[in-house]
Amino acid sequence: MPISLSARYFTCVFLCLCSVTISAQYRGGSRYVSEQVELMHDNDFLHFTDRWYTTGSFIAYRKLLNETDKENNNKRQFTLQLEQSFFTPSNILSSRIEDYDRPYAGFLGFNTGISLINENRILAFTLTIGVTGEISGSEGLQSWFHSTNESQTATWTGQIENSTHANLYGSYLKEWLLWDSNFNVFVATKPKVALGTKDYYLENDVKLYIGKRNELEYTMAHRQLGDTENELFFALTGAYRFVIHDAMLQGSIIADNSEFTLEPVDSLFFYGAESYWRNQILDVKVAYMFSTRRVESTGTHGFTTLSISRNF
Repeated sequence: MPISLSARYFTCVFLCLCSVTISAQYRGGSRYVSEQVELMHDNDFLHFTDRWYTTGSFIAYRKLLNETDKENNNKRQFTLQLEQSFFTPSNILSSRIEDYDRPYAGFLGFNTGISLINENRILAFTLTIGVTGEISGSEGLQSWFHSTNESQTATWTGQIENSTHANLYGSYLKEWLLWDSNFNVFVATKPKVALGTKDYYLENDVKLYIGKRNELEYTMAHRQLGDTENELFFALTGAYRFVIHDAMLQGSIIADNSEFTLEPVDSLFFYGAESYWRNQILDVKVAYMFSTRRVESTGTHGFTTLSISRNF
């Protein structure tokens, strides 16, 4: 699969941000930041595939609303995010639905969230409003990109129909310090629930962090702002999701007339490795992830994540 247009933009942005970092001056060993802009991109091009969950692009803005004090032991952080994702069958050359192992699906959404953080846990709530189908722009954007480099254009026959979606996500993160030395070892668990017309599932995520990492309230592992210090660490991650409804396969849970839908598998696993680097102005994360089959006719799929954040 050729490198996507979004990936090219990420390379340009990365070089620009690095030039800012080199010229930056710091006072002391830490820097206080209250705002952050993040660009994140998922893509399976490193696996030389163009199928299933093929691309996801995200732009997020975060703002620290307050710090903890004697009267309030909760730090509050606000997030706004725009996202777009593509799902395609493995056979994008055919226009026959009978040849597909999953439906075409695109999603364009806007997320707003609030996190309540203290030294012991992070409680987070996110509301997502978005659309699926041709109005999501996924078909048009992918077709335009393929036309610019003379590669094969996907047909998008029988994609999940136009629909409006609303979802609420809630999670509770708790972690423990296992080793405290020149490098740290943390283990974290994050149960999560999704309710709405797009996603309906229960999930639990477990991660093992190893390296030079800050505490829960101040680490980029959990996208935390405030008093930041340099970090360099990696993580091994695994998650189990019990799926009740997936609109990218079934359409809206309320009512749907899509031409082609499939039932998702009940149990979905995610696993992989992540690396993190923070230098007070920049946060960089690279992940190599896998997910097991989302529907019986597909298989295990790998994708790479690149995230670059600028702190203010």
